[in-house]
Amino acid sequence: MKIVELKTGLFPDANRVAEAVTEIETAHDVERHDVSGLAPEDTQAWADVAEAVLSADMVVTL
Repeated sequence: MKIVELKTGLFPDANRVAEAVTEIETAHDVERHDVSGLAPEDTQAWADVAEAVLSADMVVTL
């Protein structure tokens, strides 16, 4: 399973969820993106994030 982890900085329990994703990382393909400080005009970076999200089986937002 492909899991995409998006770090947004919006959720106070993000560390615990990130730990859970790390625990299952050996059994799944995990791709991480930190979008917390991503500039809106950085179109290439947002395109990369969108491509990852669209190809994922599961998206985890931290």
